[in-house]
Amino acid sequence: MDIQTCSSTASATAQQELAKWQADRDVWANTLPIMNFLSPFLTLTPVVSPSFDGASTDGRYLYFCPRYSATLCDESRRFLQAHLIWHCVAGHLTAPLVANHHRWHLACDHEVNALLLELGITLPFDALLFPVCVGRSARKVYRWLEGHPNTSLEKTADIHPAALWAHLPNTTPEHSIVTLWRHRAHLLARETDTLPERVAKFCEAR
Repeated sequence: MDIQTCSSTASATAQQELAKWQADRDVWANTLPIMNFLSPFLTLTPVVSPSFDGASTDGRYLYFCPRYSATLCDESRRFLQAHLIWHCVAGHLTAPLVANHHRWHLACDHEVNALLLELGITLPFDALLFPVCVGRSARKVYRWLEGHPNTSLEKTADIHPAALWAHLPNTTPEHSIVTLWRHRAHLLARETDTLPERVAKFCEAR
């Protein structure tokens, strides 16, 4: 997808922010081999569009709004990139038929963030995590959230991949991409020397 630009200033900001996201990958090359392996599978893509003000992925591209990216500190931006990559690994590119899409998004974000903790990735102070549910699947967390008094108070870090089409046209994840990420998860499961046991088992079950 081409970068959409509305001015030379917007274009300059997009390139500046793109360099930051790439630099985060360079950090992983020396610190987190698993993230260094996974990150190249998503092409970093700044998007300047009135309908898009966050970050998301369709399994091929990692889309981010440069203006939004510029508000993030290094830790939050690096976390967000890892978060989106693991949405792909976790099989969140599509969504089941659920009654409450926001609650499903919360459950998926929790599942991913719990995995990131296992990998030693620092979560921002406002990252979504339900401590009592660490280790539970997204489906179980979704059911647990039925008892939440007001899920609208819980904020998500991104645009759920299955909802990206409402913000950017022609970004519905392809079935072949979903299958490819499942295969990658199975490959990761074999890396027992570098993956925490719970993460390896999660990937194997994908």
